[in-house]
Amino acid sequence: MLTVGVNSYISLTEANAYFGGRYNSERWQEANETEKEQAILTATRRIDRQKLKGRKVTAEQPLAFPRMAFGTVCEAPPQVKDAVCEEALALMGADTARLQRIAEGVQSVKIGDASETYSAQYAMRTDGLLSMEAEALLSHWLVGTVPIT
Repeated sequence: MLTVGVNSYISLTEANAYFGGRYNSERWQEANETEKEQAILTATRRIDRQKLKGRKVTAEQPLAFPRMAFGTVCEAPPQVKDAVCEEALALMGADTARLQRIAEGVQSVKIGDASETYSAQYAMRTDGLLSMEAEALLSHWLVGTVPIT
């Protein structure tokens, strides 16, 4: 179950509103409520695993935000909430079997005449985000990135 501030930065109602105004969000619209909540929870966990600027306000807080950064306490900004939505959508369309193979270090797969080879560069991104849009939205917060303006 989603609980904003405990295991998610965004409610299901907020996510539905975000996708209501987003082009090419059919996967989200077709998913049931349970699938949507699971995607939001997983996206939140993936975002919280990123190396973010600043630090948690308290060690006991369950999520990475609020953060002490840039000389002030920062609640989860709209870009973080939007990034959760974008990562959730990317997760819904992800080939989880392929991602698992890459995470386990598999370099290539061959089935009959078909084969697939994974680059070492992609394998290094398995701890990153699936959505390039989510990563761009978080660029201000990610350690080692420069925001695109």
